[in-house]
Amino acid sequence: MYKVCTLLALFVVVITATAQTTDDQINIYLNCPSCDINYIKNEINFVNYANDPLRAQVQILVSAQSTGAGGALHHLEFLGKEIFEGDQFTLDFQAEATMTSLERQQGLVRILKLGLVPFVAQTPMAADLNLAVKKHEQNSATTLVKKDKKLLDSWIFEAYSSFNWDKESLRSTLDLRYGLSAEHITPEWRIRIEPSAYFQERVVRSNEEEIHSYRRQKGYNGKVVKSLNQHWSLGFFNNMYSNTYNNVKLGLWIAPAVEFSVLPYKDAVTREITVAYHVGRMYNEYFAETIFLKTKDKIFSQFMDVNLRIRRQWGDVNVFMQGSCFLNDWSRNHLLLNGRVGVRVFKGMSFNVGGSFRIVNDQITLPRGNTTLEDVLLGQRQLATAFDSNVNFGLRYTFGALYNNVVNTRL
Repeated sequence: MYKVCTLLALFVVVITATAQTTDDQINIYLNCPSCDINYIKNEINFVNYANDPLRAQVQILVSAQSTGAGGALHHLEFLGKEIFEGDQFTLDFQAEATMTSLERQQGLVRILKLGLVPFVAQTPMAADLNLAVKKHEQNSATTLVKKDKKLLDSWIFEAYSSFNWDKESLRSTLDLRYGLSAEHITPEWRIRIEPSAYFQERVVRSNEEEIHSYRRQKGYNGKVVKSLNQHWSLGFFNNMYSNTYNNVKLGLWIAPAVEFSVLPYKDAVTREITVAYHVGRMYNEYFAETIFLKTKDKIFSQFMDVNLRIRRQWGDVNVFMQGSCFLNDWSRNHLLLNGRVGVRVFKGMSFNVGGSFRIVNDQITLPRGNTTLEDVLLGQRQLATAFDSNVNFGLRYTFGALYNNVVNTRL
């Protein structure tokens, strides 16, 4: 028994020793919500992966932003620390909408390897570096096709639908959603048209009686935005809709808009501070007479959006604020504040807090009359409220082994 225990202890020591980091390898901290960390550790095994950013010699921040073609632009920041202090640069990876998840991860790995080269080249591991450049032969036929631009070259179309049916002994829910989006994006223009529809049926059975409730929504959203420079944009918005939940039989909203970006738009992937102002006309026809004894409304309204988004090595900040009111009655207003802050407090400790608060004084579509119990329980009708809010916060503390490069996906 003693020999068995000795061999087992020796085996554990050997396994632990092989898992230790080497002095030649640099320590990195990867902050990439869209990355498959196990895949990256398996493909990039010449660095040590730190669990704490304060223990890293290189911090890598990866931000993703959707593109007009349905893909994503990944912006990678490489920040040198300790012996690499002052060394920093950025790289971009464009993931196309047609790429599979594996192809996207392979693309990210390629860019990560490329970005790590300047740091590894300053270590004893530089002697093991090999550089290979794949030269593509120019295809004249392909070149001619690229020069022949067509009208739909900058458009992307997407059709979607979803069906969901939940059924139990005493209740069931059917959800059906479908729509189409068409988007045109160039450095100068952004145009989007999106018709959509939604249908929901809920059935509740009680005492051999069935209660059916329905919710229908359809319409389209459209916008045209013109880029003026790195700080200003002009836009035009147009919505048409019908929604049984909001008691709107036919709604129409038309509004021009202007947006100012405090920082250049090219920095929007990691830092964004924008202010947008809309003013326009709203027209509503209602299914049922409202609490203001109206069957239709024609209203001029205005609203302003303020958006702040920052992502740095110390954490991230996302704040959105929107205020609106009717031009003919400023007491009919709406204020929304939504935010989230995540901060690394000290080694291994991070704190995040978020929430939203909304003041509602513009519920002009509420139908007149008493709300039935079925409407309240099934959530098929909008209820009167003066505000709504939520708050959330959390702590995370990581301790133990500072580095772990092992990939183990078993069970």
